[in-house]
Amino acid sequence: MKEKICFYTPPFPRVRTYYDMVDASAEFGLKYIEGFCALDFAAPDIEAAKRIKEYADSKGIGFSCFSVYINLVGDDRKEQLERLKDYAQVAAILGSPYLHHTIANDFSNPDNVLPYKEILFQRGIDAVREIYDYCKPLGVRAVYEEQGFLFNGIEGYKKFLDTVNRDVGVVADFANIRQAGDNICDFIEAFSDRIVHAHIKDVLLNDEQGTTGLKTLPGNYMHEAIIGTGDIDIKRGIELLKNSDFNGFYGIEYGASENDSTIIQESIDYISSLL
Repeated sequence: MKEKICFYTPPFPRVRTYYDMVDASAEFGLKYIEGFCALDFAAPDIEAAKRIKEYADSKGIGFSCFSVYINLVGDDRKEQLERLKDYAQVAAILGSPYLHHTIANDFSNPDNVLPYKEILFQRGIDAVREIYDYCKPLGVRAVYEEQGFLFNGIEGYKKFLDTVNRDVGVVADFANIRQAGDNICDFIEAFSDRIVHAHIKDVLLNDEQGTTGLKTLPGNYMHEAIIGTGDIDIKRGIELLKNSDFNGFYGIEYGASENDSTIIQESIDYISSLL
């Protein structure tokens, strides 16, 4: 089942371009990449997308998804939405079936977001409707993970889906849900009929913020961990996806600074064993 695993976070010490990313994917025995707004795509570049698509095709590598880190609820939201539409064009050229993106990108402290939650939530809904409608004629579906403090947790995400009134796809991020105090297994059970993609990520939870901790709604902190070493029940989450109608990809997401190549190989082996 390795063919269902893809890079989301690449082995950065050895990957400096998307051509490197394609080569690394082939070396690891993976057939798909999840693109994102970095490296050659730090800005949306149509011509670069055409060249990279041609190179990826020559190596037998496809794109499972394209992800963009962006803020669509700030004062410059109109400009950011136009930028996101350019990335939708990139996703279409790469042959990605999905465009995944953040909506509000302040994940560090709920006190910066929750006092303004009503207006920020509505801004996010308006933006999602517009980008979904823009993507549909391109043959790209807009998809969303549980994220931050506005579009997270079982109840918060259900409100998002019920309000947006579009057939958006669901991305099951194994760790993000903990920022809202819920867990991935409950999330998968709640939305299994709409999950099309997964981000496999692990975190450790404790009471120390340190230099990397993200504050959670319950009041503790999340720290990124090597997949399989943290507090996320990855084994049970994958089991639930396997027992549902899920037919998507499992994207490896690990962004810490150790030797990414070794850790990604271990992650591939670990996820493969669960599949």
